[in-house]
Amino acid sequence: MRKIAIILLVLMLLSSLSFSQTKTIRIWAMGEEAKNLSVMTDKFTKETGIKVEVQALPWTAAFSKILTGIAGRQLPDMAMMGTTWMAPFAAMGAFEDLGKYISKSNVVKPDKFFSGSWETVVYGGKVYGVPWYVDVRVLYYRTDMLKEVGYEKAPDTWDELYDAIKKLAQKYGLGNCGLGLSPTEAANFMPFVWQNGGDVIDKNKNILVKNPEFVEALDFYARFYRENLVAKGGANVFVDFESGLLPMFFSGPWMVSMIKEQVPKITGKWAVAVMPKKKTRTSFVGGSNWVIFTTSKEKDSAWKFIEFMSKPENQLEWYRVLRNLPAVKETWNSPELANDPFTRVFGEQLKDAKSTPIVPEWDKIESALGRRVEEACLGKRDVKEAVELLYEDLRKVLKK
Repeated sequence: MRKIAIILLVLMLLSSLSFSQTKTIRIWAMGEEAKNLSVMTDKFTKETGIKVEVQALPWTAAFSKILTGIAGRQLPDMAMMGTTWMAPFAAMGAFEDLGKYISKSNVVKPDKFFSGSWETVVYGGKVYGVPWYVDVRVLYYRTDMLKEVGYEKAPDTWDELYDAIKKLAQKYGLGNCGLGLSPTEAANFMPFVWQNGGDVIDKNKNILVKNPEFVEALDFYARFYRENLVAKGGANVFVDFESGLLPMFFSGPWMVSMIKEQVPKITGKWAVAVMPKKKTRTSFVGGSNWVIFTTSKEKDSAWKFIEFMSKPENQLEWYRVLRNLPAVKETWNSPELANDPFTRVFGEQLKDAKSTPIVPEWDKIESALGRRVEEACLGKRDVKEAVELLYEDLRKVLKK
């Protein structure tokens, strides 16, 4: 009896020891990603034995939650991070420099990712994250309506974009039909600047908004407003797309399934296309990255999870879960993506896409940009005056 008791005691001690050695990584995630991430974390745990705890944060509260966590050093091991949030938190020293991991990895290498997406994880010359999934803006358009004004395919250039929407407005009446633009959303306006070879600032934070490329892009953008060629519909883009009030607009991949579900009556009457060209077809790329916090005590395990999520087969599996577009280029060779007439357009656009500048001041820059672009679009200031004021705004923000 005593012998059996000793054996049981030894087994209990071994079990306890084994449990204590099981590693666990904690992740903060947002949105639908947080709700569905268990599909991947369960597989990761099965492969590695490393447990994963995911805490869901609402997008609306995530920024302040992370900010508070940094201040109080109460952070998980890692998190998914919006691309435009990389710079402010990296500047605070919150993210681990991943260079030493990447140099030893066969899975995570910069050339395995779309260049525009990879740029979002680089701050101050160091790599502080790894792209998880991407989104990129393309042109959504009504094929049936474009045919009515002589376009068998999407407008291919800036001139064709202007011509097509003007002809549609003439056919249906000014104010009854227009292009979908936003004067305050940088992701909507900045592609026009990039397509013309311009930018807001360069890598040294020199201000570029007085350059001809920026001025011409703003003038072209504001022209649609001046000539009443912008859709002035209600708040429901789906209703306006179906009615024809909004025959063309720019948006990301999430809209494909939403249009199919919400306005099935126009199935077969719409499509997506890469951006109309000026000098280039450059579009805005966003999405989410993985980061490891410097306070983590499980950095090696967190890196294993990042490598796991970066494998082409797991990127494809995650695409099947939420239709988030893979950040890893090899995954796009899958017939599932390459043969989809909608998805492959996004893949083509990802080859020519970039993000807004990765600088801590971007929030303030974006705010000033939206204010002055809106003033030019609504006719409160002419383009030249708006640009001069924007330059002064940015000079103060950047302390130039």
